[in-house]
Amino acid sequence: MTLNRLQFETSPYLKQHEKNPVDWYPWGKEALDRARTEDKPIVLSVGYSACHWCHVMAHESFENPQIARIMNEHFINIKVDREERPDLDQVYQPVAQILTRGGGWPLTVFLTPDLKPFYGGTYFPPTDRYGRPGFGRLLLALSKAYHEDRSSVLERAERLTRAIREHEEWSPDSEASALPTDEDEALLGAAHDLVQRLDWQNGGFGGAPKFPNVSGLSFLWRMGSRSRDFREAVILSLDRMRCGGIFDQLGGGFSRYSVDDHWAVPHFEKMLYDNALLMKLFGEVLSSDFSQELSPPQKERFLSGLRLTLDHLKREMTSPEGAFYAAQDADSDGEEGKFFVWTPEELSSILEPPEFEVFTRFFGVTETGNFEAGQNVLFLAHPDEAPTNETLQRAIQKVRSAREKRVRPGLDDKILVSWNGLMISGLAWASLAFEAQDETDRAEDARLLAVRAFETLAEKPRRFLEDHAFMAQAALDLARVDIQRASFYVDSATVAMDEVRARFADERGLGFFMTANDDETLISRPKSLYDQAIPSGSGVVYGVMSVLAEASDSANENFTFDSRPLLSLARTQPFGMSEILSAVLLKRESPVILRGKADLRFRAHSFCFVVDGTTAPVQYCHRQTCRIGEFRLPF
Repeated sequence: MTLNRLQFETSPYLKQHEKNPVDWYPWGKEALDRARTEDKPIVLSVGYSACHWCHVMAHESFENPQIARIMNEHFINIKVDREERPDLDQVYQPVAQILTRGGGWPLTVFLTPDLKPFYGGTYFPPTDRYGRPGFGRLLLALSKAYHEDRSSVLERAERLTRAIREHEEWSPDSEASALPTDEDEALLGAAHDLVQRLDWQNGGFGGAPKFPNVSGLSFLWRMGSRSRDFREAVILSLDRMRCGGIFDQLGGGFSRYSVDDHWAVPHFEKMLYDNALLMKLFGEVLSSDFSQELSPPQKERFLSGLRLTLDHLKREMTSPEGAFYAAQDADSDGEEGKFFVWTPEELSSILEPPEFEVFTRFFGVTETGNFEAGQNVLFLAHPDEAPTNETLQRAIQKVRSAREKRVRPGLDDKILVSWNGLMISGLAWASLAFEAQDETDRAEDARLLAVRAFETLAEKPRRFLEDHAFMAQAALDLARVDIQRASFYVDSATVAMDEVRARFADERGLGFFMTANDDETLISRPKSLYDQAIPSGSGVVYGVMSVLAEASDSANENFTFDSRPLLSLARTQPFGMSEILSAVLLKRESPVILRGKADLRFRAHSFCFVVDGTTAPVQYCHRQTCRIGEFRLPF
C-alpha cells in the first residue's frame, strides 16, 4: 500500500493514518497552497491517538477506498493532532458546537481555501446512521455546493468566521457597575453556583457522560475555609471517582470520563493531564488541615489511589529520559476496553475458589456484568471494607499478572511540555500528601520523579501559552518540596512569566492569547480564558503572577493585575472559568511565603508557598509584611 505524506510525521496520531488511501497532508504551506491553486475546499480532520471515535471513523471512512477516492478527487485533506496544534483545535471547535450543539473529537470541518469554515461536525458514519448524514454523501454534497453555489457557501463561511471571532473576543462592559464591587461576595456566589450543579448522590457535575472537571472541584476546595459544603462536595466527588470504574482498580490511573452518571463504566483512554490534575487535587486534600474530615477508610482510599496512580505513571507513562508520555489508548487488540474488563469465567480460570469468591465480591463482578457482552469493569463494591484480607491480596496479584499477558493498549509517546508541567505539579502535591501521612519513602519517590521531569523539560521548546504557564506553575509547586532549590524555581517561573507578558498578553489586560505575537496567523487568534480538558492558561498565568508578586519585591509591579474584569466574566459562568476564579481568589487572599530552614516541612494550604531553604529563623510573609515565629494563616 502506498504511504501518504503522514509517513514523514512523528505524531503517533498522524502515523496511525499513514496507510490510509486518503491523500492526507499535515497542516502546512504545501497543503494550503495546493488548495488555493486548485480552488478546492479543505477537509480538516482533528483528533488524537487515544480517541476511540477517531479510530471508528478511520476504520469506517478513511480506510474505505470509495470514500477515499471522493476525498482525493474533490478536496485537499489535512490531518491534525489536536495535542500538537491545540490552537487549530480551539479555532475550529466552535464550528461543531454551533452547527451540532456539541463538540469533541474527531473534529471534522470543511474550509474554503482561505481557511474559513463552511460546515463541520464531529464523527460522521460512512452511510446515513444515528441521525447523521453518511460521510460519502456529505462529501459529494458539499463539493457540489462549493462549485455550483459558491455565493451561499462563502456567505455561510463568513457567518461562521464571525461567530468564531466573536467567541474569542470579549471585553467587559464599560460601565463601572459591570465590575464587581465585592470580590469576596462574587467568589462565594460562584462557589455556591457550582455546588448547585453538583450531583450529591454520585459526585461530580451533571449527568452522563460525566467528566472529572477538576478545575471546578479545585476551586471549591480552595474556597473550603468558607463553607463545609464546598469541602464535602469535593470529598464526595473524589471518593466516588476513586471507587468507580473510571479508576483502574488493578493498575492505577483514571480514565478520561465515565459513560454513565455514577463513574461505573469509563471511556478507557487514560490521559496524562487528567491524572496530573486529579493527583494534585487528591494531594491538596490529603495535605490539608481539613484532611481530618476524611473517614479512615476514605483516607486510605485516597492514599491508595495516589500510590497506584504513581505506580502506573512510573511503570507505563515515563520515558527513559524522565519525561511523561501523553496518553494510553482506549482500545487494545482492536476492541475498546479489552485490556481492562473481565468475565467470571476468566477470573475463575485464574483464581482458586476462595480467591474467586472474595475478589468478585470486593470488585462487584457478576454474571451479567456492567459492560458489553457480560463483561465487568472492576469497581469497589464494598468501599468501606479494608482490602487487607490476604486471600484478596493474593487474588489481586494473580489477576494483575494475568492482565499483563494481554495485548496492551496503544501508547501515545509524545512528550507535551504543557501536560508534563501539570504532572510535575501533581507529583509535587502527591509528595506533600505522602509526607503529611508519614509515607516518607513515597514522598521522596514522587519528589524525585517530579524534579527529574522538570530538568528534562527545561530545555524543550515552549510554543504555546500553556507550555509557559504550566511549567511556571510546576516550578512554584516544586519549590514546596525541593526547598533547598526554591530560589532556582522562583527564577525559572519569573523568566517564563516575563516571556508570557512580552509575547502572549492582550494589551487591554483581558487575559492571554494561546499563541505568541509572532506565531502563524489564523482566521482568529485564540485566547486561553476558559477551562477545557486542561485548565485555562490565562488562569494559571494569573495565579503564578500572584505568587511572584508576593515572593519577589522586584517583580511586584510587573506581576500585579486588575482581577475585576476577569471576575465579572467568570462570575457569570463559573463552571467554565473555575481556574480564573481560583486565580482571583489567590490574588485576593495573597500567598503566604514561608522562609525557613532547609529541613522544614510545611503542610501548605494550596495558596501558600514555601521558598528559601537556607535562612533562619523562620519567617512568615503575607501581603509584603513579614514576621518571625508563630503565624496564623489568614484563611
